[in-house]
Amino acid sequence: MQPEAKTTVNPTAGDSVLVLSYWNLNTPSFGGARRIRALLDCLGDRALLVQPAPAHPYTRSWTFGPNLGKRKVGINWGMFNFLLPATAFRVRRLVRRERPALIVVTSIWSYLPLRRMKGLPPVVLDAHDVLGNAIEERHGARHLFTRMVRAWERRVVSRADHVFACSDLDRAQFIARYGVPADQVSVVPNGVDMEAWSGSADAGSVDPAVESALHGATVLFFMGKLDYQPNREALKFLAGQVLPELERDGGGSCRLLVCGGPPPAVSPHPGMVFAGRVPDIVPYVRRADICLAPIFTGSGTRLKILEYMAAGKPVVATPKGAEGLAGEPGVHVELAEPAAFASAVRRLASDPALAARMGAEARRLAAERYDWRVIRTGWQAVLSRLGAG
Repeated sequence: MQPEAKTTVNPTAGDSVLVLSYWNLNTPSFGGARRIRALLDCLGDRALLVQPAPAHPYTRSWTFGPNLGKRKVGINWGMFNFLLPATAFRVRRLVRRERPALIVVTSIWSYLPLRRMKGLPPVVLDAHDVLGNAIEERHGARHLFTRMVRAWERRVVSRADHVFACSDLDRAQFIARYGVPADQVSVVPNGVDMEAWSGSADAGSVDPAVESALHGATVLFFMGKLDYQPNREALKFLAGQVLPELERDGGGSCRLLVCGGPPPAVSPHPGMVFAGRVPDIVPYVRRADICLAPIFTGSGTRLKILEYMAAGKPVVATPKGAEGLAGEPGVHVELAEPAAFASAVRRLASDPALAARMGAEARRLAAERYDWRVIRTGWQAVLSRLGAG
């Protein structure tokens, strides 16, 4: 077990907000981690983050180990971190010692060490999705894992004092599926740091070897955790259907730049250029002509699309990929079913003026609706009402 990490910030007992994460958030390389980072920024000095070691660089942290999330076989084992008896025991001891004003669980699995505790302060679930829906889409309603997730999600949302959903669609699902009272679930959408995507931001450059592989081509772009099932499915679709169709029509003038890791198991198409995990994603997105989000399963909303939009890039997405977002089809995002996906990409690639207009409208929408500086007021309003303002 790792010792508690301390910083100079130390709110008095009863004043802190305990944030439980089964992910280590030091390098927020995926959407869920970036959402939690925005929540921590909203809480400021009152946040006390519980996460796998090592400690967070700027948020007061209490760390634990071992981290089951390092096991990369099959399912995401990290979700069971708080089920480990020693970790759960020490989390409960931390709650009793710290006496926080509020506890925020960032996943239904983060509630595990609290499940038998009495006399807890208000507990809030910041839900990145309706997990039961996502698992049911992948495995079917009767699968044992689906039933387990449904049962546990129902238990957590029924015990939470409030639930934050990331879209109106997810909010409606929590109410309809689990009977959460309407006044106990509110929408705080996923967002984006618009300042990081401003034209004046110093974002470095693309690796020269990657740049060489892209030279002279129309650059398509995809990013994400490549061991995450929806992203694996997306890459398989792009390699097996979209790129071959574009090749037949365009003579191989497109390259698909892929950022993220670990290296995918799908057989790479010769038109795919893998940059891997990069220190700064901004210059790679800026290098793109068209960004892609062919997502077929899942719940919540896709932060990758918001970041594409913030960069002012035209986006081609499946309806599932853009689910829950406010963008108007054909104006802020191009929606396409699988059979028409390559045609939608080709249309934007052949009409730079249309692509530029769509990118500009997408960036305007991101700034108006999805800047974290605007969004966090939704968190603040509810947390203040619950005694953590």
